[in-house]
Amino acid sequence: MKIPSKRPSKMMFTGKRRSTSSPGIKKTGSSHVGSSNSSSYSNRSHSLEKVKYSHHFKSNLYHQKVDSIDEFQVQTIAKRRVAIKYKRIHEVKGHKFVGKFFRFPTFCTFCKEFMWGFGRKGYQCQSCQTAVHKKCHEKFLSTCPGSGKNSENTLYLRKRFNIDVPHRFKVYNFLSPTFCDHCGSMLYGLFMQGLKCEDCDVNCHKKCEKLMAHLCGVNQKLIVEALTSLHHHHHRKGDRNNQNSDSLLSQNFGNNSCLFSVREEDGKIPKFTAPATTIPRFRKYFVQDFNFLKLLGKGSFGKVFLAELKGTTCYYAIKCLKKDVVLEDDDVECTLIERKVLALGTKHPYLCHLFCTFQTESHLFFVMEYLNGGDLMFHIQKTGKFEEPRARFYAAEIISGLKFLHKKGIVYRDLKLDNILLDFDGHIRIADFGMCKLQIYLDRTADTFCGTPDYMAPEIIKGLKYNQCVDWWSFGVLLFEMLSGRSPFSGCDEDELFWSICNENPKYPRFLSNESLSILNSLLLKDPTKRLGMPDSPAGDICEHPFFKYINWQKLERRELVPPFKPKMLHPLDVQYFDKAFTKERPKLTVVDPDILMSMDQTQFHGFSFTNPNATLD
Repeated sequence: MKIPSKRPSKMMFTGKRRSTSSPGIKKTGSSHVGSSNSSSYSNRSHSLEKVKYSHHFKSNLYHQKVDSIDEFQVQTIAKRRVAIKYKRIHEVKGHKFVGKFFRFPTFCTFCKEFMWGFGRKGYQCQSCQTAVHKKCHEKFLSTCPGSGKNSENTLYLRKRFNIDVPHRFKVYNFLSPTFCDHCGSMLYGLFMQGLKCEDCDVNCHKKCEKLMAHLCGVNQKLIVEALTSLHHHHHRKGDRNNQNSDSLLSQNFGNNSCLFSVREEDGKIPKFTAPATTIPRFRKYFVQDFNFLKLLGKGSFGKVFLAELKGTTCYYAIKCLKKDVVLEDDDVECTLIERKVLALGTKHPYLCHLFCTFQTESHLFFVMEYLNGGDLMFHIQKTGKFEEPRARFYAAEIISGLKFLHKKGIVYRDLKLDNILLDFDGHIRIADFGMCKLQIYLDRTADTFCGTPDYMAPEIIKGLKYNQCVDWWSFGVLLFEMLSGRSPFSGCDEDELFWSICNENPKYPRFLSNESLSILNSLLLKDPTKRLGMPDSPAGDICEHPFFKYINWQKLERRELVPPFKPKMLHPLDVQYFDKAFTKERPKLTVVDPDILMSMDQTQFHGFSFTNPNATLD
């Protein structure tokens, strides 16, 4: 059970860096219990400039120790770190389109049709603020303007279509609601709200005048339709000419379906079976079935409550996500992925368990086990660092959970102290699966720029393809923090931090044992193929490393090892490991604006309600 805190909320942007069209930075909200942690939710409005990193690697880590323990303890972990993920950028003729839900009435610049409200997702250019439908953004004829007269779109259209007709704008008093034909938003004011072209009646804001292309009297939509018609006619003519050759190919190679089946087999696309939506053994649950007792944490994404199932003495942590925020930040897919991974939790002792999910018109609900021991960030802030036996125990249980996820083709991508929770007995639980990527096996890779900056692997920062190797890097950073009480890399801002991760090696404190130095050295390798934890690592299996020589892995898998620390709970409703600023608040859901509810597309959440067949509620 992982909760958010009032500290920096979890950010998740969608994509790579600003100059690419790959997935980029996005926030996720997801863990549910633990001590206060707003990293479960998101402030999704962060952007990073692309930074070039040099390839500078050093190998002698053992000589990079600080001179004293006092120097090391100056930089202890003082606050929680947020996770990031870039928004996907779609570059079309210089426009940098990103997905956006428009809360106010907006019209598409291309087709002039309405696109306001949740479920009517549009795109907006980051440079010129042009607003278009998702279906229209690839049809743009004009490039992103720099200025009206000498902009690239004007030069492009002048060269290709001999179009260079500037608008003749004049200030105009609009007597009825009017929208800008460039950015799509309303022209506000009582008089002289904007500009109108004397020739073609195009309207725009005064601020948008310099961005308007010289397309006076030109209908881009009709031009695109004409070009598309010509394109299809050309292809039909080519198809008739090649009809004979196609028949010969079909005789030699057989049916096309055979070819596709071979490609799918060669691609080795693993299948992921979605959890069932109806369970005969258990009934569906609703918000009326629970009493909300305490607020455990909150963030921009929603809240986490301690709740009681009515008529029983069973207590759960219920994470409540606001649908409008999920839709606005394009997190529907991440939310469904989190539910899928949480459903697997009951099949492993060190993953957070999900009992059921349900929804109302305004919220999504995850009913999870109440992990009342807090998260490791809470405990390490209390103790400064963990003794080696305690860090070893937590590390071994984390390895067990990571290997289970990797075996299922799941890359976690957000391993950190905040997402490791303690249950009533002191065993760990991995929580917060909002950043997971499914169906990534050793022969598959991902390239999304996401994660918490302090824990991000060099290959993610450099925009390279990656797989499970990034989780082992994050595990190395987490183990370093547990043993030393500080982060291995630092910087005054994210750019400097990323440079440090890619080019520097950490400095180790003198009190670390040789086994600790050895495993950290093997985990924090810049080369992902040689990193400890990967199958081809020259260091061998991570479970056989000398650092874990005192761990009985068979007993650990059966939860038979005695934890080095057991939370001291006074009663079942004890919330001492959660932020008092939250637990003192009245537990109530955030009310969503009725107008926003009316504009939501509820079909995107179809099938979300679910009761886990592997969970026993008795």
